[in-house]
Amino acid sequence: MHAAPADRNELIARIGRLLVADPAVSDGLWHGYALIVRYGDGAIARRITGFRYAADGSHQAATPGGDALGPAFDDLRDATRVPGKAPWGACVLRLWRDGGRMTVEFEYDAPEQWDITPATLARVAQQAKPDDAEDRTA
Repeated sequence: MHAAPADRNELIARIGRLLVADPAVSDGLWHGYALIVRYGDGAIARRITGFRYAADGSHQAATPGGDALGPAFDDLRDATRVPGKAPWGACVLRLWRDGGRMTVEFEYDAPEQWDITPATLARVAQQAKPDDAEDRTA
């Protein structure tokens, strides 16, 4: 069990601060960033994968290396439990460099859509990409 701040918004803000301080996000030029956190069973209970996106939409793997991020997502998962439902199995966090906007999406029903394999990598990276149209509606 992790010591967690009282509310999910505080946890999301803490995760945002951890992310922007990590070299995978703070180092280099990028237009958008996406982090996929996928929970499962077995030997790998939590998998974290990050992507940086250039202005042309191309992506590059950029997974944070800090040890604090995983436990922070564990705390967020606990804090966002819905009564009567299993906890979410995937979370997608998107960042936009311009304006510093961040969104978080929780997937309760079909978390497997965020599983990354050699066959699904391009599709998942495209699906996770922060959308410019979404950014303009903020």
